[in-house]
Amino acid sequence: MRLIVYPSFEKRFIGYKNHSHIFLVYGKVYDDFQVVHLIDLISTPNSQLIGYLKVGTSQEEELYRTAKELDYPYLYFITESRSLEGLSINLFKKDETILNIEYEIEKLDLSRLFVRIDQKETPLNALRNKSVAIIGLGSGGSLLALYLAKSGVKNFIFIDDDQLETHNIIRHLCDISQIGRYKTLAVKDYILARIPDVTIQTIERKFLLDTKEDFDYFLTLLGSIDLIAAVSGEHDVNYAINDFIHSNQLPIPVVFAGTFEGVKGGLMFKVDPRNSDFCYHCIYARPENYGSIRTKAIPTTEELERKISYDRTMQEQLAQPGLGLDVDNLTILLAKFCLDILLTNIPHGLYQFPHNFYMWFNRTILKPNGEVKFDGMELYYYEDLDKDISCPYHGFEIKQTTEVDKTE
Repeated sequence: MRLIVYPSFEKRFIGYKNHSHIFLVYGKVYDDFQVVHLIDLISTPNSQLIGYLKVGTSQEEELYRTAKELDYPYLYFITESRSLEGLSINLFKKDETILNIEYEIEKLDLSRLFVRIDQKETPLNALRNKSVAIIGLGSGGSLLALYLAKSGVKNFIFIDDDQLETHNIIRHLCDISQIGRYKTLAVKDYILARIPDVTIQTIERKFLLDTKEDFDYFLTLLGSIDLIAAVSGEHDVNYAINDFIHSNQLPIPVVFAGTFEGVKGGLMFKVDPRNSDFCYHCIYARPENYGSIRTKAIPTTEELERKISYDRTMQEQLAQPGLGLDVDNLTILLAKFCLDILLTNIPHGLYQFPHNFYMWFNRTILKPNGEVKFDGMELYYYEDLDKDISCPYHGFEIKQTTEVDKTE
């Protein structure tokens, strides 16, 4: 038996080992007890009851009472020496008992999680101190959270009021066992099971600013964040995020990203108030249907302008093979985009995105005359996007510049 001891288990055991007592053991068992993970002495979201641990001497009644709480098969750990290295392990099955199982003990060293990427050219320490708010924990947002955590980001805030449903599973990070849970909580548990020392705060509400209390709440929550990733795919939420940043004059960069109808491609762009960039309001008009893209530089075909809807009929889904892969491809680019922003002015070996606005297609888009308009699997950028004169945050700047030009 290979016994993997988690830091959480060892820490609690050290606190208890001076007491003669019997403790329930929580962990995971794999491959008919060939591998056993000892996770904790109390219940956790990522563990199950697998046995009990006898430390020192204890009363037989207590042993009997504890054993009744367990289902077969279960493990019985005994340490007379009060040391994990001196364990005796018995396995109780319904029809047999295996005594004194041979085992090798291995203490899980979380410091080795990033050992292969913790090189001089990788500014891992800088990323560990960064904090990212992800608004929208759907198929793209959940993957983005995982990719950033795997890259070394340690502090997250997840904001979403949506729950995981059956139709989400085929392209979402989480599996069918999480259906009915808030996406924020399901993604949090998934990441913590993989990278336990990540700090994640979850907010199960939609990012909207209907009242002053909403403004105050999110200002307290996000006022010192390093990056906001707006990946809900909803224009009303994106406008709220844009208004929140600019009305409070917060020096926080925001990345907006989403896919086009049918996931024929996607876009991602950066709004960085520190650089006096254009904003979401400059790029998108704000009619009642939230549909019209303002600038002529961005394609204005119907499928690019329509509000994103992920719920498809069965016929539509059958016509879109690789739907989850298309979302994944865009999210990989988005994660690299976010890392480049988080490491601004810090030398790093990643690709540096020189532009603010990118579009990516996974299928060839044709013009009405049959000519290729956009080739699939390519990343496009736009240099001629600027602030809009009707923008409530940047229109005044344009008017001032125009008046100066006229005076000269």
